[in-house]
Amino acid sequence: MTPEISVIIPVHNGERYLAESIRSVLDQNHAALEIVVVDNVSNDASADIARSFASVKYIYLAEKGLVNALNHGIEHSEGEYLAFIDADDVWKSNKLAMQLDVFRQRPETDLVFGHVEQFVSPELEEPLKSQLLIRNKELPGYFRGSMLIRKESFLRAGPFDAATDYGDFIDWYMRAQEQGLKEVLLADVLVMRRIHGANMGYTDTDRRIDFVRVLKRGLDRRRRLGKA
Repeated sequence: MTPEISVIIPVHNGERYLAESIRSVLDQNHAALEIVVVDNVSNDASADIARSFASVKYIYLAEKGLVNALNHGIEHSEGEYLAFIDADDVWKSNKLAMQLDVFRQRPETDLVFGHVEQFVSPELEEPLKSQLLIRNKELPGYFRGSMLIRKESFLRAGPFDAATDYGDFIDWYMRAQEQGLKEVLLADVLVMRRIHGANMGYTDTDRRIDFVRVLKRGLDRRRRLGKA
């Protein structure tokens, strides 16, 4: 059966939460679903966990880098739609069903987002939990893990830019807007984003300046194109 939706899961040493993330995708109960796990040079049990799910297409990528893994997964996907989930996050069981309803009711739509709820991982020790402050528990999910998009629409904006391994989605999203992709944001929480202290936002704080560089590059491009 040709899959309707391809779900890309990049993982690097994600043995702790990967199985839960995969199960949250399988819990969508969508028959025409393809799950592509791209193992980005893991040296833990991530490969064994991914292969333990018969329905998972496992790919090992020796070249390190999140964006490389994402683009590699897209290249090996066969679905009409693309979705993404980080190896430590969890989807709500109705995520894909609600998003597909939008495409059926509004066929001009290119991509659908939902809201995201952030939570501190429950198994952590109390001293660490107390340090993981969540200022905004629920937010509009303008990020990769919330999105369902037509593959042809995704490709109109182009692949994720490997030169922006931090802030890659902001760069892609700006290009998507420039291409005039039509989007919908659902008010429902569709994704649970796990906070555990090893998230890139916590471990790579020195790279947050990359967000500014990505935004400036996008704004400069819009000025050249004469776009607001």
